[in-house]
Amino acid sequence: MKFVLTLACAAALSCGVQAQISGSINRGAPKVSNTIEMGGNKLMVEYTSIRFGNGDWQKIKDNTAGHEQFNKFAEGKPIGKVSTSCALQAAGKKVPAGDYTMFFTVHEQAGWLLNLKPKEGDPIRWRMVLSEADDKSGCLKMSLEPSAKNGMCSLEIVFGDMAVTVPVTTVDEDGDK
Repeated sequence: MKFVLTLACAAALSCGVQAQISGSINRGAPKVSNTIEMGGNKLMVEYTSIRFGNGDWQKIKDNTAGHEQFNKFAEGKPIGKVSTSCALQAAGKKVPAGDYTMFFTVHEQAGWLLNLKPKEGDPIRWRMVLSEADDKSGCLKMSLEPSAKNGMCSLEIVFGDMAVTVPVTTVDEDGDK
């Protein structure tokens, strides 16, 4: 009996984890691709536009006991990928030219983190300071928005009724603009 109860508890805790991309609500979720060219340099973002249901994604942050399992799942099953033909600076972090998998993780104190992981090495991580979105979205929305300045754009991310804008600038390999 204890074994069955333990198994049931483990299954219940993993439900939110499995839903990042593969939950029944996300069967057939659209795949989206955005590309922006800035002075001959290209930045491409591709992702699965997961659906949020009734805001269940917010419960993941509150379930601190499930963070480690959720984060491992997210890294193992990325939500998308990013490719850049040049080095970038995004929200103060340097991103070398190359291809990256993209996934979101959660941390008890930092909240939601955007991760770009190269083929080898550790992910580049950003704390996402979410604020109220102008327009609520029933699914994940990411868009590359042009800037009035050369070599600059922004990545806008909308999670339900929360959003963040990540400023992006092309830089040389040394990190200079």
